[in-house]
Amino acid sequence: MNTGVQSVEKYGQLKAVGLLIGGISSFQIGATLAKGLFPLFGPTGMVGLRVCMAALILLAIWRPTRMTLTPAAWKLLLPYGASVAVMNFCFYVALVRLPLGIVVALEFTGPLTLALTGSRRWLDLCWALFVIAGLYLLLRPETAAVAGTLHHLDLFGICAALLSGCGWIVYILTGTRMGKILDAGQATTLGMTTAGILLLPCLIPTIPTVITHPWQGGAALSVAVLSSAVPYILDMMAMRRLKPRDLGILLSMEPMLGAISGWIFLGEGLSVARWMGVLCIVVASLGNVLTAKKVTAH
Repeated sequence: MNTGVQSVEKYGQLKAVGLLIGGISSFQIGATLAKGLFPLFGPTGMVGLRVCMAALILLAIWRPTRMTLTPAAWKLLLPYGASVAVMNFCFYVALVRLPLGIVVALEFTGPLTLALTGSRRWLDLCWALFVIAGLYLLLRPETAAVAGTLHHLDLFGICAALLSGCGWIVYILTGTRMGKILDAGQATTLGMTTAGILLLPCLIPTIPTVITHPWQGGAALSVAVLSSAVPYILDMMAMRRLKPRDLGILLSMEPMLGAISGWIFLGEGLSVARWMGVLCIVVASLGNVLTAKKVTAH
């Protein structure tokens, strides 16, 4: 009997991991496509288009009713929606100033900090040191070009990426609670709609450009689907099966996928030191996963 229950729980966890991988992959592809549209719409215009279009798509699929908005949901809705708005806005502001891989790695320090917070194991001190080493390698000045590319890290971009990571922490904490109250589609729709309302000032100036450039407007719609609608639904479905700390840990592949996506799709080559910085952050998260499983096994 216990074996059957454990099998069901294991299947649910594996399914949650699959959902996360799908969401991360979709987000990275959407981010590379969005960066190509920056010259026309700008980062703030692009984030307004992406979030607002995604909200309209979700509202067409899931139509929240008054019965959906319980008092408990109302309390979480504003911080959840605001975290989505902050994450997206700061991510795009950073993306126009920094390579995709560095932005994702810096942003990821948010959920990784959440994963390490409160732990009393000595091994977690080791993983924290990996994070510090990773940040040092990512942020240290580089005076020599590597592979024909020289990246000067923009301080404002760094701050925006780190602030996006802070928004990610709030998103995880509020999203896990929303996922327990509402269906994944309903919760995602309400959160994205709230974020869209907050980002309307970014959307409005782009409307004339969308009308005169319908092809690029269609590409922006694809970004909304790939970077917002799909990953947020998959994230919410995963949140229903995972604790906040576990969710932060299992997203450990995000920085490396971001760096690889930027390299393949955008030609953003990083220096060896910065690749090592990304790897240090990934190792910190994976190390936390593996040691946590060993502890659980005992």
